[in-house]
Amino acid sequence: MLDLKATNAISACARGPRTPSYLFEQLSSSEQNPHRTRLLSHRPSNNPVRSLCWKARKRYLPGRTTAFWNAASGNGASGAQSVDVTVERAARNSRRLYAAVQIAAPIDVVWGALTDYEGLGNFIPGLTENRCLSRKAQGATLLQVGEQDVAFGAKFRARVVLDIQEHGAGTPQRLCSNHDGSRSSGSAMVEEWLYPLPRAPPCVGPCKDVCFSLVEGDFQAFRGIWRMQQGSQGPNSCRLSYALFVRPQVWLPIRLIQNRVENEIKNNLTAVQRHSEALHRQKGGVRGAKQL
Repeated sequence: MLDLKATNAISACARGPRTPSYLFEQLSSSEQNPHRTRLLSHRPSNNPVRSLCWKARKRYLPGRTTAFWNAASGNGASGAQSVDVTVERAARNSRRLYAAVQIAAPIDVVWGALTDYEGLGNFIPGLTENRCLSRKAQGATLLQVGEQDVAFGAKFRARVVLDIQEHGAGTPQRLCSNHDGSRSSGSAMVEEWLYPLPRAPPCVGPCKDVCFSLVEGDFQAFRGIWRMQQGSQGPNSCRLSYALFVRPQVWLPIRLIQNRVENEIKNNLTAVQRHSEALHRQKGGVRGAKQL
């Protein structure tokens, strides 16, 4: 049995991403000795409650713990740590989430990866089932089941059927909600039927969107946009922006799954980044071989 102090310590860590004060002290001391951070990451304190807290984070939240210490020691690699997710509260137990990543591949390569509906399960992590139920001229209908491990061997599982719409010249403005932060009932009702607009800079050249919306599943609302536009490195780069509006069922508070959704977004954008860059390198190698 855990005493009340230990239980509260574990709960406080699980809420994350708040950084305990004693970790700030260690980071300050590491500035004088750059090797101290790595040493302290294995044993942050002699205090038994803090040690128990650290073990709980390391066991049940390995991604967050690794990301924190990679950032502290300067050892972060390209991956989920490079994807920042912005979360906004919305009305009626909902959230809007925004994220973006730079990809070293042209827009068409990223577009091809995201519209390979039958192959999404081959590189998107957490998809235990991915089926293309039907195809249409500019989209498809997908059945997807996602699964994540949580504490004590439990799993977080969600099933959705999504309607996919492709917009090769960008999503029409009339279908997007450019939320301005107001919370009037009118804007909330309008938002029920619109896609959240990705937070992307003005397009240099054309942009392409893949929109998705919930047909049925384990959420009340789940819709968003994948937006592709030219990246900062020119035509052979792509900025992939993502926006999501999500509302769980009425019996499930959004705060209980918010971190799960954030992590899923980070992992998905990183997976698309790596897969697209690998496809681009592969195509470049094939072209080079043909030229020889």
